Amino acid sequence: MVRNRTTRKAGILRYALVSAPLPGRYRPANGAAHSRYRRGSEGFPAAGPDGTLPFMTDVREQAHPVCEHTAQAGVCRDPVFILTASRSGSTLLRFILDTHPDFACPPETMITAACVSLLRSSDILENAGSGHNRLVTESASLPEAALDTVRDTVDRIYSRYLGRRGKPRWCDKSLDNLLNAELLAELYPQARFICLYRHCMDVIASGAECSPWGVSRFGFDPYVAEHPGNTVAAIGSYWAECARTILGFELSHPDRCHRVRYEDLVSAPEETAAGLLTFLGAAPMPGITTECFQTPHEGDGPGDEKIWFTTRVSTDTLGRGFRVPAAALPQQLREEINASLATLGYRAVTDDWNNTARPVDPRRPETIAAADGSPRRGAGHRGADGEAALAPALAAIERRIGSRSPAEVAGCVIRWPALAAQSVTLVVTDDRGISELTWTFPPGPGLAEPAGEEPVATMIAGSEVWQAVLDGRANLITELRQGRLRCLNRRDAYRLRSDEVHALAWLLGLAQVPLAHVGSAAPA
Repeated sequence: MVRNRTTRKAGILRYALVSAPLPGRYRPANGAAHSRYRRGSEGFPAAGPDGTLPFMTDVREQAHPVCEHTAQAGVCRDPVFILTASRSGSTLLRFILDTHPDFACPPETMITAACVSLLRSSDILENAGSGHNRLVTESASLPEAALDTVRDTVDRIYSRYLGRRGKPRWCDKSLDNLLNAELLAELYPQARFICLYRHCMDVIASGAECSPWGVSRFGFDPYVAEHPGNTVAAIGSYWAECARTILGFELSHPDRCHRVRYEDLVSAPEETAAGLLTFLGAAPMPGITTECFQTPHEGDGPGDEKIWFTTRVSTDTLGRGFRVPAAALPQQLREEINASLATLGYRAVTDDWNNTARPVDPRRPETIAAADGSPRRGAGHRGADGEAALAPALAAIERRIGSRSPAEVAGCVIRWPALAAQSVTLVVTDDRGISELTWTFPPGPGLAEPAGEEPVATMIAGSEVWQAVLDGRANLITELRQGRLRCLNRRDAYRLRSDEVHALAWLLGLAQVPLAHVGSAAPA
């Protein structure tokens, strides 16, 4: 069910209620700092008569000098609306468009919610005496008078803004645009829509990272309530609904929509931006994805905070969802997500989603343009002699395991008999590639041959994480919980503290409280 959306069914227009408190996503992140400025305390400069801080005034004047001949600025009839889920790169896209001389793209304005509220007010005023006691109209299309009222109000607001900016077209990236895209399309028949997507698992990873003490803001809250205790399902459900809504709008308005994948934007920024500008009918601007980080932009308003401390477009976060546990997605939700992923040319979330040592491009290979320039990572790195070179952390692991005597190793199998003749693989990743070491436990009583070639468990972490665990600076379970160290366990996939984890910790000499095991000898 799409929330807070203006829908039209059976000739009836239903307006979303907007009288509730604003969601946390739209609360100013710097409100506390501004209150300190206004008080003039803690050594901060006092605000000016208009409540504006001195340094923000400087930035605003530098970014947007007042245009002398724009007192009667023209009305923009072909604005641009970005339809996207949160954590999908919309602020980067905003910076790029805002750098172009034709487009003024402010922070999220919630202008769509304002349009819905105005329509609701108009409906009340028009039908207050009808005796129907309802907030709907019986027209199959929106009343032209109501549309004119809303359009005129938005035009007045944005015309003043364009006058200050000295630009002819405005662009809005508010997150609620997708919920009322049909209304926007009817208000502005010449408007263009950018449909921005990012792989679901990368959105989940980004959302979890931005909410370390509890998932909130960014539109996630109602989905968290539906999936208590399951962050993956909550954000996954949010993404599924957003993707389904935007794809449906694309299908209804193919000539007015342009699809952009975040992965394409960061892997081939200039090519992607050029295609976007062509769709918008704007002049090409080579170098725009570099210049956007040197061009001042307005900073008061909702949006991504990290980008303000970024100097270039980067693929560093591409494929970060490889650590998100696919098993946490309920089967029905996963099928729904995969249906949208297939339409968008992304890899499906399958049972083996987490069976990778490092980030993998979430796009299907056949959908990646040749000019993309995406790195193709190898399976390992090589030394000067052509032989596989062990990462220093993996060499330290090998030394730790090698220091155990045959008697100690035999005692390990007695303590954890399920691991007899089983293999485990330890993987170390670093900026040069991947190194791995496979070790096989000796057979137990009555078992002379190894149990099979496939390792029963694979533990994967970066070189720094492994080194911290080996040195005692990091706790093994903490690293597993945080996802910095992952254990792919074929035998016991549901227990964090499995026999495999205990046995490997013992082999590596990591501190742990001895397990009581009545009737069996413990390893020394």
